Order: sequence, then structure tokens, then C-alpha cells
Amino acid sequence: MLGFDAVRGVAALAVVLLHACVPYLQNPMPGLAWSVRDSASRSVDWLFWGIEVFIMPLFLVLAGYFAWQTLSCRGIGPLVRSRAKRLLVPLAFAVCVVLPMDLYTWVLGWVVEGIVEPVKLKSLKFDGAVDRDLWGLSHLWFLQYVFLYVVVAAVVARFDTLRNLTTKIAERLPLAVTLLAAAGVVTLMVAPEVVWGFQHAFLPVASKWVYSGTFFAAGMLVSKVDPRLAFFETRIKPLAIASVMLLVTAVSLGRWNLQYGESALAQSGLAVVTVLAAYAVTFLTIAVSRKINHLSLPLQYLAAASFWIYLVHHPILGLVHLDLKQWMPATAPAVKMAAAFCISVGLSLLTYEGLVRRTRLGRMLGMQWTPSSPPVDVLPMRRESVVTETEIATESVPQRRAA
Repeated sequence: MLGFDAVRGVAALAVVLLHACVPYLQNPMPGLAWSVRDSASRSVDWLFWGIEVFIMPLFLVLAGYFAWQTLSCRGIGPLVRSRAKRLLVPLAFAVCVVLPMDLYTWVLGWVVEGIVEPVKLKSLKFDGAVDRDLWGLSHLWFLQYVFLYVVVAAVVARFDTLRNLTTKIAERLPLAVTLLAAAGVVTLMVAPEVVWGFQHAFLPVASKWVYSGTFFAAGMLVSKVDPRLAFFETRIKPLAIASVMLLVTAVSLGRWNLQYGESALAQSGLAVVTVLAAYAVTFLTIAVSRKINHLSLPLQYLAAASFWIYLVHHPILGLVHLDLKQWMPATAPAVKMAAAFCISVGLSLLTYEGLVRRTRLGRMLGMQWTPSSPPVDVLPMRRESVVTETEIATESVPQRRAA
């Protein structure tokens, strides 16, 4: 499944690109606090919201796909234990190391911007919107959510009644897909800020947890009904057409909604096209990835480093954005966005190479890798072993062990 390695690497870059856009948005994401605000760009705004619509649904569908593979091949215990190791250990590391860096980077930016007093760097006491939007797991929420979905899946699998019910629903594929999409649409109608805003907290937010869970469940459904993904592989062209049309419509309507206020009709339409666009782009990405049968060494390296990039890029971007505003105030926003993206990816890769790839820290986090390791597709393993070694939900993927 080399294609999923490619998706993992490229999608990690898409997450960094998404965050690189934040200071330059025409329509800032409600509830999202950032280290600095800079001059706005229409093109950057389009890029940001285009990625935002589908990037986390993509990861969630693939996380669900591989969770079902592990559950069906190895059982409940191995599923929970493997995800606890691969998700909770990196989450604990990031909470202890990355989030404090995030916190002081953001406060430093606000001090430089004149939003808060320098004394706040010591007291960390804030009022109003600053305090409301500052505290939470930040970009690490995905790790927590996926592990909780795994626990729910394990509980359902443990009880025969629930397992039989979900099996019957899954066998009726059109009904199952309709129910999941409808649940996502209803959730967005009630709480559009799930996608068109940011819900920041240390514990799961109900609306965000439900919406994200529909995509995780869809991944499990796809894995059960079509484990080889043959359905999507033969439908690349219609998926591509649908993806472009739905994504453009979703971003256009979403930007309009952010600019001119909410209406019940616009909010309902936005919910529908957002969910459909997320599914279309996700399934298109899966279909294209199935065509990949060779990865260059740089792309293998990027895939191996993707989890680390996800963990550490956030505070790096915050500092780079602040520096670019101070040193290059007249530079075009799109240029600064591109510079922030390149610098943060470069520094993340340098730290991966120096601190993680061949170190004890890398072994503890499951992120060690050497190019001498053969691709998992050619290893003489049982099917379930291959699956668990190529899991793709970025944060839940075990990297190849060092030789």
C-alpha cells in the first residue's frame, strides 16, 4: 500500500500549508487564535478554506479504514493496545513539550502586536476572547478523538447485539452511507463552526466529535464492504469532477456566509455541500493513491517524517509568521505564506533527522526509520501485519522501525 504512504506525506504538508495561511485570511476562522494577524489575501483565503473542508475527513476515513482492518484481523485487544501506543504516547509528549512552546509563542506574538502586556508572559492570565480561545489541545485534538473512536469501536465489537446491528446496517451500503452523511449534515447545520470555525478545548466538543466520528465510521464501513477499494479505483474521473464542483461551491458559500452573516437556508446548503465535498475529495484521494506502485526515496522519507511534522510544526509556524511580519511588512501575503510553509517544513524535517529518526526519542514515539527498510508491500507478512504497518491516519501511523 505504497499509495497510502504517499498520501500520508502529502497530507502532512497540506496540514502545514493550511496553518501557514492563517495570518493572511480575508475571512479569519472564528474561534481560532493565532500568534499574529497580517495583511489579507483572497487567494490565500481560498486555499485555506479549500484545504479545511476535506483534510481532516481524509485522515478520519483512513483511520477508520485501518482500524477495521486491525479489528477484523487481530481482534479488540491488539487494536486498542496498538492505538494507545501510537496515539497516546505521542500525544503525551506533545502536550508536555509542544503545547508549552505553542503557548509562549502565541503570547509573545500578542505582546509584540500590543494585544496583551509583557507581564502576561509570566502570569498567563487573560480575559475575554483571548482566554476563551487560547486553552485546549490545539492541533493535537485529532489524536484524542481517534483514540476515543477506537474505544467506541472496541466496545461495539465486544457486545454481540451492537455488533450484529452495525453489521446489518453495513450490509445495506446505501442506507449506511446516507445515514452517516445525514448525521454530518445535521451536525453542521446545528454547529457550522465544526468546519467553518475552530472549537478549542482540552476535552472533546460534542458537535465536533459527532461530525468527525461520521467520517471515521465511514472509513470502517468502506473497509468492511470494499477492503481493496476497487469501487473507488474505477471511478477516478467522476470523483474528480464531483470534487472540483463541490469544493468550489462549498468554499464560495462558506466564504459568503462568513462575510455576510448566517441565514437558515445558506447554512443548510453549506452543510450539505461541505459534507459532500469532504467525501468526494477523500474518495478521490484514495482512488488516486491506489494507482501508485512506487515511491521515490524523498517521498518515503517525507512519509516517515509526517507524524513528527504534524506534532512540531505549529509553534515553528507561529514564530515564523511573527518574524515575517516584522522583517517583511510590505511583502505580498502569498509570498509570506509560501515562505512560512517552506521554513516550517524545513525546520521540522531537520529536527526529525537530528532528534528522532535514529534516536531513543524516535523509538519511544514509534517514528524511527531508515531507507534500508524494504517497502512493506514486498515483505513476506500476513495481511493483518501489512495493514498495521501502513496505517495512514497521519497521527496513528507507526513508522517503519530502524533496521
